[in-house]
This record gives sequence, structure tokens and C-alpha cells, in this order.
Amino acid sequence: MEFGICLLGFASLRERPDHKSEMVSQLLFGELFEILETRNGWHHVMMHLDSYQGWVAANQATILEFEEYQVLKACPPLFTGELIGLMEDKTRQGSFAVSAGCPVYFAERDSLSFAGRVFSYKGQLHQPPASPSADEATSLAMLFLNTPYLWGGRSVFGMDCSGFVQQVYRMTGIRLPRDASVQATLGETVHLIHEARPGDLLFFDNHEEEINHVGMLLNEGFIIHSHGKVRIDMVDHNGIYNRETKRYTHRLRLLKRLIKPSDQ
Repeated sequence: MEFGICLLGFASLRERPDHKSEMVSQLLFGELFEILETRNGWHHVMMHLDSYQGWVAANQATILEFEEYQVLKACPPLFTGELIGLMEDKTRQGSFAVSAGCPVYFAERDSLSFAGRVFSYKGQLHQPPASPSADEATSLAMLFLNTPYLWGGRSVFGMDCSGFVQQVYRMTGIRLPRDASVQATLGETVHLIHEARPGDLLFFDNHEEEINHVGMLLNEGFIIHSHGKVRIDMVDHNGIYNRETKRYTHRLRLLKRLIKPSDQ
């Protein structure tokens, strides 16, 4: 078994080992993975964060020794806190942009060392609170406001609905699965929308009653979600109402609470 880390701003995770294949998710800077198979210049990987699997181009992955992988895996990460920050690669003398929410693991921002390379982060760092709070979740959600929608995306350069929620909750201190349908299996069910609180997750389904969308309640009557872009819309027991088009865009199926009252 081999192990790796992403040392680019992000790398596409594809359904098949082909650049023309659908992007199903992304690896962000600092994210760890196990390599399950290598074929024709591609690695089939499983992400440490959520066990999500996909194919990443081998030239966009950096191999880690098992010992370093274990150290990083056990280390509670800090996160890049700027909407878009600058990461300097001191070893190769270059810089690149990174999105908010990339794990950096260590507080010494001027000496981040991975796989024999040294990086320096030019920006604020974010440390998850000791106990997850709704205020923290809604504040972080607003950080990504107006980020464009991108299927499979998880960064400020583009994110889908479940990638948006996953990143916000991760920075709040709660790890979620990658897909909305799996996220919906977690937490405590809230039976009525007027009982929902800021930070609760709202799930929506299609005509086949398959959950295909997720967003977060900001406050009573309003949801933040990724649909075209990360945006704020009205929500009620029927679903999400778009004031611009004057119609409902998503049908409400389920409400879930993952941030408990004792956590606030």
C-alpha cells in the first residue's frame, strides 16, 4: 500500500483514469489519501477525510512515506482561513493560490514540511473551535458566498452543494461524507421546519424521491446553498423559493441537526 498527499492548490478526482472523465470530487492542498491501484499514469485513491474514491493523475500526487502519513493523519489540522490565500513552495521557488479550508496541520505557517518540501502560507489560519457551534458554521458558510457552482468542486474556485456543506462543517470541527445522500443519514431528524435552528442541514429530493441537494439554514426562513453559486434563498416547508424567478427550485425532504444544543 502506498500513501500520498496533494501539494497543489487542488487536483481533480475523476470517475475513471482519463482526463476526459467526469470530475467526481477534488483533492485540496494538504489532503491525504491511500493509493489503491496505479494504472497508466493514474492513481486510484481513497481520501483519508471521507473514504471517497476516484482517480487522480499521478503527476498531481506526491508520495508520502508511511511514517509521515501516520503522523499527519493523527494530527488535528489547522486550516487556511483566507478565502484565497497564497502558498509559497520554498523548495521549488514558486507560489500558488489555495482555497479556504485546506489542512496545514502545524501552526508554524512559515515552515510547513511535507514529503521533503517546505511551504509557507501567506494568510490567516483557522482553528476549529473546541466544540462545534452554529454561529461558527453560519459565519464560515458566509465566507464562501458567491462561490461559483462546480460539479465535484470543494474549493472557492467552484463547489457543489455537498462539497460546500462538507467544507463548512469540516472547518467547524465536524467531518461529513462527500455526497448529500450519505450526509442525510447522519444527525438527529428535525420534524418541522419551524423547529430548525441555524446550522441545521436541509436535504431536498427529485421526482424519484432521491436526495440530490443539501443546504444549511442561516436563520428562520433563509438557507445558504450552492445552486449556480453559493447563494441565500428563502426556504419553507415546501422547499427553496427563488425570489428572482418567483418559483420553488428544490423540494424539501429532510432536516437534520448535527450541532447539538450542548455544543453551542
